[in-house]
Amino acid sequence: MDQDLRLVWLYCVIDDAVRLIVGDGRTRSRGTEPELTDAEVLTLQLWGEMEGLASDAAIWRAAVDRWIDWFPTIGSEWNFTRRCANLHPLMDRVLVLLFAPSGDWNAFDGLPLPVCRQARANRDRRFKGEAAWGYCAAKGEHYYGFKAGVSMNSHGEIYRLWLGPANVDEREMVEATAFGMHSLLLADKGLISPVLTDLMLGRGIDLTTPLRRNMKDARPHWVVRQAMRLRRRVETALGVLTEHFAIARTRGRDFWRWSSRILRKILAYNLLHRFEGIAASA
Repeated sequence: MDQDLRLVWLYCVIDDAVRLIVGDGRTRSRGTEPELTDAEVLTLQLWGEMEGLASDAAIWRAAVDRWIDWFPTIGSEWNFTRRCANLHPLMDRVLVLLFAPSGDWNAFDGLPLPVCRQARANRDRRFKGEAAWGYCAAKGEHYYGFKAGVSMNSHGEIYRLWLGPANVDEREMVEATAFGMHSLLLADKGLISPVLTDLMLGRGIDLTTPLRRNMKDARPHWVVRQAMRLRRRVETALGVLTEHFAIARTRGRDFWRWSSRILRKILAYNLLHRFEGIAASA
């Protein structure tokens, strides 16, 4: 697919979203507006993530080499990388504006996000008091870092993100993020909890999980199989984020910059997924 067309489409989507969010107001409480707009900075960030570039500096260098005619006011590398981290609140609002839960079904899953190797964990000072030890059931190993809880709609788009220490129970993530929907919420066995199920029912959400082998299940087997087949789509999405967007190898010297890069990887995945869907149907 034509890279120029994708960049133009991406800019149009982001610029429209920023205009809807900001309206007649400003994103800054003081000072003059920079020549390179927030929409342009965010567009370049997301383009860089789609290209697999590993850092803000790498995105800046690639943009200067390739898109300087389109973004002549891109400025210095230092200024660009500083603004990348400061756009975290705007990215959060763009995610909420562009992506929403579905009315038929949604899915939830957790993703371990280590910040360093186990041998370095006890002397790592970057996230002191923020990161924690957790356990990854898929790999059967302990790790040091954080955990992401993601909610995905039936279109394959991640519309809600929760980040916290690796030792947080996923049931707490669901309790904090599952709202604003009235549909099935598909999850794995780790979310089996009568208390959580009743809480979700009170919100109009039908929490659906497979049961353990020693538990009786009165539901038809084909219903459970179909529900879990749909839920595996969120696992596929997390696989793409891990392999193509390297979300588990995100670097950052503090939680603010690190979480900002996690969020933009989610946004880049969603927008690339939407663009490919539009291109396939064209």
